[in-house]
Amino acid sequence: MRLPTICALFFAFAIPALHAHTQPIHIDVAAVHPHKSTGDDPSNRQVIGGRFIATATSVQTLIRTAFGIDPKAIVNAPAWTESELFDMQATIADHAEITTPEQFQQLILSLLQDQFGFRFHREQREGPVYWLVVDKPGKTGPALKETKPGTPMNMSMNGDRRIDMRVTNASMTDFAKSIQKRAGRTIEDHTGLSGRYDFQLRWATDPSPESDDATLFAVIREQLGLRLQSAKGPIEVIVVDNVNRPVSE
Repeated sequence: MRLPTICALFFAFAIPALHAHTQPIHIDVAAVHPHKSTGDDPSNRQVIGGRFIATATSVQTLIRTAFGIDPKAIVNAPAWTESELFDMQATIADHAEITTPEQFQQLILSLLQDQFGFRFHREQREGPVYWLVVDKPGKTGPALKETKPGTPMNMSMNGDRRIDMRVTNASMTDFAKSIQKRAGRTIEDHTGLSGRYDFQLRWATDPSPESDDATLFAVIREQLGLRLQSAKGPIEVIVVDNVNRPVSE
């Protein structure tokens, strides 16, 4: 299975912690080398046949992926973890198949611990969050439809510069969690909407001044009748206790 399939699921559902019930994923053999830049090198990560392959990848990228968090939620990481890039190859123990976001997180965390001596702990700190609220009390947007009985729950997010999101049978809490990474902050549901909903959204991640593309913030207001309101609240951060450059062979 190629990583983009897993990434699509991973980024649609931000996962703040690894779950104990998931079958453990471990690295058997790994090789990590400094990336030799040839110019504008693409950063790529994929899983193929029991092997994880990454190119031009920073340690900060691995940490963000392992915990499903925004860069601002990583504390005490040395500057080199963001500026230096590495190429990596790793064999997954027993050639275990990676089929879920939780397993992929375990894989990345195992690589960080084995090859970079990564150690961490979690802390709750006050920081900037968003509250998801109803923009005009008592009124929701045209795209927000109550779910009909028997509709299965589904949330998908596809695209790069333009994101297409399709949602069925989801609560506002589900929706808030699913867009946290795109919004760049923890999002708390303060809508007071207790039902379950279906809707579709499309937005641009980096709209140009010349285009008519809407931002995530704009489509939430225009299509759903909701708004992301800046606030202060508890956020979980990953505090880096130790991380080392890999020893080159």
